[in-house]
Amino acid sequence: MNLSAKLDRLRGGDNGRQVCLPATIPAPAAANPVQPAPKPSRAADLARALDAECLEAGVLVRRRQYCLSAGGFGDMDLSALPEVHELSAPDWLYIDTETTGLSGGTGNLAFMIAVARLLDCERVEVCQYVLPGFSAEPAMLRALLEWVGPRSVPVSYNGKCFDLPLLATRLALHRIDADLESMRQLDLMYGVRRAFRRYWPDCRLQTVERRLLGQHRIDDLPGAQAPAAWQAWLRSGATAAMRRVLAHNFQDLVSLVLLHRRLLSLYAGGGDPACDRASIGRAWLKAGRPELARGVWEEAGDKLDDDGSLQLAALYRRQGEWARAEALWLRLHAAGNTAATLALSKYHEHRRRDYRRALEYAESCELIESAPRSVRLHGKIDAAAQLSLWQPATLLSRRKG
Repeated sequence: MNLSAKLDRLRGGDNGRQVCLPATIPAPAAANPVQPAPKPSRAADLARALDAECLEAGVLVRRRQYCLSAGGFGDMDLSALPEVHELSAPDWLYIDTETTGLSGGTGNLAFMIAVARLLDCERVEVCQYVLPGFSAEPAMLRALLEWVGPRSVPVSYNGKCFDLPLLATRLALHRIDADLESMRQLDLMYGVRRAFRRYWPDCRLQTVERRLLGQHRIDDLPGAQAPAAWQAWLRSGATAAMRRVLAHNFQDLVSLVLLHRRLLSLYAGGGDPACDRASIGRAWLKAGRPELARGVWEEAGDKLDDDGSLQLAALYRRQGEWARAEALWLRLHAAGNTAATLALSKYHEHRRRDYRRALEYAESCELIESAPRSVRLHGKIDAAAQLSLWQPATLLSRRKG
C-alpha cells in the first residue's frame, strides 16, 4: 500500500468505517499539588526517642559528658594497677556493649556500644552508638574505630573475654581491618575478683556498685533483658525499652570510670579493709613491684591474714631483714601456724646455726616435715658434740709439737 492509500484509509477508513482522529492529543491528568508527607525513617524515629543524632547509613550516636565527684582523678596515676603499671601515658578508652545474646558465636552482635574518654581529671565524654537495624552494623563499627584510635587502651568489665572478642568477630565478618584483641587492655573484673572473691557472693558489676562504689540503681533494666528490647524495636518499633537500655548502658560505662578510680586507691594500700590484701600484694610481686607489695601488706597491719603475713616475712627474708621476718614467724607460730614454725626451724638451722632450737621447732611441724628434719638435726647436734670433744685434744697436740 502506497502513502496515498494509507492517507485515504485514515481519512475514510476501510470498508466504509469512519475513523475520527482527535484534533489534539489530550493532556495527562494534572498532578495533585498536595502530596502526603513521606513516612519518617525508622532510624529517625529511634533517634528522636533516644535524643540521639543520626550519622551516615542510619547509625545513631548520643554524646554526653559526665562530671566525676570528689575531685575526680586528681593527681592519680591511672596506670597504678598490676596489669598496666608499666604503661606510659596511655589513651584510656572505657567501653561497654549491649548485645543480642550472652553467648558467643557469629550470630551474636552488639546493637549498642558505649565508649568514653577522660577530657580532664574531672570530666568524661561518653558516646553511645546505637544500631537501628542490621544493615547499619558495618557503618557503626567503622564509626567506633574512628573514635577508638590506634593508641587506645580499652578499659572494660569482662571485656577481655566477651566484649572485645565479640567486636573482633563482627569486624572480621564485615572484612573491616582492625585487630582489637591484640590491643593492650585493662579488664577491671580481674582486679575486683582478686580483691573480693573471698568475701563477696559474686563479682558482678552491680554487686561492685553496691558494695564498693556505694551506688544503687533505681528502675534499671537488667542487662539480660536488653536483647528483648532491641528485638521489640525491630518487630514493632517500640522505643520505651530501648530508652531504658540506653540508660543502663550509660550507667555501666560511668561505673567503669568510678571503679577504675576506686581500684587505684585500693591497690595502693588504702580503702576497704574487707579485701584480700595478700592477693593484691601477690599481684604486685608478680608484676615485679616488690616495694608496692610490701606497702600493701604493711598497710594492712593486723588485718593481714596468715598467708599474707607469711609472704611478707618471706619478702623481709629476701631483703635481708631477718629480725622483722622472725617477729612475724613468732607471732604466727604462737597462733599455731605450722608453716611459720617450719620457717623458724629453717631460720635457726641455717642462719643462726642453733640446731637444738631448730629441733624444738621441727618437732612441732607437720609430720611429713618433722620426721626427716628431726633426723637430720639430731645428726648435726651429734656431730657438733663430737667436734667440741675433738677440738681440745687437737689443740693440746699442737702445743706439744
